[in-house]
Amino acid sequence: MFNSKLRIVFMFVVMLIASALIANHFTGRVFNYHDPIGEVKRIYNDLYVTQPSKPLVKSQPVTPIKTPASSSFAPAWNHSPQADKTQCTDVSLGEVKYKRNGDIYTWTDKAGVTHFSDTKPNFAVATYESNFSEPLDYFDLNLNTPNLPPSFNQKLQVKLNTVFKVYGQIIGTHALKKVKLNLTVLPNRRAYNAAITNNGGNPENTAGMYFHATNSAFINFSGEQNTMRTAVHEAVHAINKAVLGYTPRWLNEGFAEYFEFTHNNMQTAIVEPNQTWVRNNKLIKNVLRLNRLTGLNDTWQKGDSSMLYASSWAAIYFLMDTQSGRLLLKNIMLAEQKNPCNKLSKAQLNAMLFKQFPAFNHDYSKWLKAPFKPHKF
Repeated sequence: MFNSKLRIVFMFVVMLIASALIANHFTGRVFNYHDPIGEVKRIYNDLYVTQPSKPLVKSQPVTPIKTPASSSFAPAWNHSPQADKTQCTDVSLGEVKYKRNGDIYTWTDKAGVTHFSDTKPNFAVATYESNFSEPLDYFDLNLNTPNLPPSFNQKLQVKLNTVFKVYGQIIGTHALKKVKLNLTVLPNRRAYNAAITNNGGNPENTAGMYFHATNSAFINFSGEQNTMRTAVHEAVHAINKAVLGYTPRWLNEGFAEYFEFTHNNMQTAIVEPNQTWVRNNKLIKNVLRLNRLTGLNDTWQKGDSSMLYASSWAAIYFLMDTQSGRLLLKNIMLAEQKNPCNKLSKAQLNAMLFKQFPAFNHDYSKWLKAPFKPHKF
């Protein structure tokens, strides 16, 4: 009888592991054979948090920092939660390679299209960058944008180069990795909904969605300007996954929101305050402090998502505003990159935060009251 019970227990364990592996396969995870028991537990935990439950923010109430109300504020489309479900899979294409080159020239034609070339044409042009160090392969970008002009693709690549330029200044160019991204812009909501559903996502209240397993992003066309911002946002998720690995949601979404409003003036890359959350250089949305955001990673699909996006953007903008903040970001990003399969805990993040900013609450409240200024790189 004892042997019979032992067989039942053995079969139960085998079925448990088998079901975990099946779930593992369909979520795009690479199984960690060095810690099989821990990996099985993580798989079941990931499946568990996707089930409807009482929002964490209700059981642990948070007090937002109040900002002036604005009647003109309209909630933006939420972005996909897909990037927060990324698993321990290296989706990068290796290290970025560089070579020394000559000048880059830029000009605008009669149709208003901006061009860039390393060959100087036979008419007056401006020098975009002098004696530049050309990245040979920041990314392998496959753009499917049939309803948009070629200039859209050119502008998007320039904006994504800005992301790599900024990341290189924060963590060092040696820490960058090449990124592969398949990006498709769908012509209407119906086509977008079908594409997202076919890939296992939920298109409700989203304008774009990134799928880590295939390094693919799908975007609903909503005018060239809005589509560009969404394209940058989703591409940043792919860059974060390849360069940093599995990251906290506030960091992932904060950087994606941060880079939405970028442009270039000759050799200078400029990041403007995100106009979704800022009017007249002031926040129009209540935000949470970073030391509270670090503990809300699993509440994005349950709480006030617009507040979480605004708070994440504000946190990144605050940190990018000073050398001390960038140093903290460097430490966080390199720590995440060193252990790409796991996110830093709330305790670890807050310890790093208050070590760098001992009077963080005072500093942050004071910063929020001051006008926001563009960042130049």
